[in-house]
Amino acid sequence: MRLLLLSLLLLTACNPVRPAQLELPEVPGHYAAEQAGAVVRLSERWWTDFHDPQLNQLQQQLFSSNLDLRQALYRLQQLEALQKMSGASLWPQLNLNGSVSRDRSPGLVNDTTSTSSRLSVAAGYEVDLWDKLRDKSKAAELRQRAGERDVQALFLSLSAQLTEQYFLAVGQRAHLKLLEQQTDRKSDLLQTVTERYRAGLSTASEVYKAQQNLAMVKTLTPEHQTTLIRAQNNIALLLGQLPGTILIEGDELPQLHNLVDIGLPADLLLRRPDLAAAHLQLQAADRELAAALADQLPAINLSATLGRSATHLAAGNIEGTLWNLALGLTQPLVDGGRRQAETERQQAIRAENLANYQQALLSALQEVETALMAENNGTIKATRLEQQRQINHKNLQLTEDNYLYGLTDSRDLLLNQINQLDILSQQLNNHRQQLNNRITLARALGGSWMTDEMEQQRQTLKQKQDGTND
Repeated sequence: MRLLLLSLLLLTACNPVRPAQLELPEVPGHYAAEQAGAVVRLSERWWTDFHDPQLNQLQQQLFSSNLDLRQALYRLQQLEALQKMSGASLWPQLNLNGSVSRDRSPGLVNDTTSTSSRLSVAAGYEVDLWDKLRDKSKAAELRQRAGERDVQALFLSLSAQLTEQYFLAVGQRAHLKLLEQQTDRKSDLLQTVTERYRAGLSTASEVYKAQQNLAMVKTLTPEHQTTLIRAQNNIALLLGQLPGTILIEGDELPQLHNLVDIGLPADLLLRRPDLAAAHLQLQAADRELAAALADQLPAINLSATLGRSATHLAAGNIEGTLWNLALGLTQPLVDGGRRQAETERQQAIRAENLANYQQALLSALQEVETALMAENNGTIKATRLEQQRQINHKNLQLTEDNYLYGLTDSRDLLLNQINQLDILSQQLNNHRQQLNNRITLARALGGSWMTDEMEQQRQTLKQKQDGTND
């Protein structure tokens, strides 16, 4: 027995089978894109930098009411339960067993009747020689932590989706406001052209052109109204509400003045929850592979039983204490290749998770670089559109003056008005695209605010469940 115990101690001190150490991809020291000029860091809750009270209010509604988030939190509860179940294998199992039986059998003289009862406590424990059980428990813990990061990534993604839809709605209201102003201007021009026609100072063709110009502007309105309604309904869906319940009030897009400090690529490992989730899944797969390798080695099980039994016979009673101690050793010999196949499967899973982590890292770097370049180019485009607007505005004023003095007909005036409307529309579209680029950059950089928000929503959900159970 002493020799056996000594052998067990030596076995537990050294595990002969462990997976090869993972080689993680290197993170570059800097981004390829360069930032020129002064930069600022985004606030943790980055949408507050837009200083829009309605947007801030909608974000809070989103975190408490979004049904995708609620499902994700329930999935997280499932992972927590699986972690507890896996951790239970590290502890001894204790069961209470009881039985009562009554038998009657015929005899030579009289029938024999007996009553037996038995009550015992049975304990079982698997000695974790090769850390197989510990690896499985750790893998479940890592997957639960990865689930938390997935929920945080969902918080980040949904906040960006809501902000995009919000500014889409605001942008459409700005377009409708612009079209309303242009409709008034073109109605005034049509009235002027009509009066000049009646006075013999313009032709019927000029009147038709003015009418056509007015009709063109009015034709653009329904499309923007449809997009506005669609954006508002998308926001309602994000908030878990019925269509038509959300009304966006703003009609002016916020201005962007500062460039964002993107930091270093290594910061993404700390700020991106999807990267953290991919890394944790890779670690969990590594632990699962270690457990599969250990499953091919001998296993030792300990069991013990302690109880009381009583048998009542016609000749007398038999009572006493019963106990049993057992040590079992199992060495897999032939299993049809099942354990080896499981090892190969876990090796493939780990390799897949490593490739997934590499892909996630490359995607994160690409998203930041692309978003930064898009933001820089959006600023350049905004500057050039403003220059174009100013030039066309001066030309439009000159054309209007020449028309009033009869130095030109209305065709040049109408053409310049169409150009001005087109430039103003392009400015609105580019402005909203700049906001989308900022949102994309904020999402690409990640953050830490999702941790606090997730914990708050988990507590709220738990309170609701406790209230329902009561």
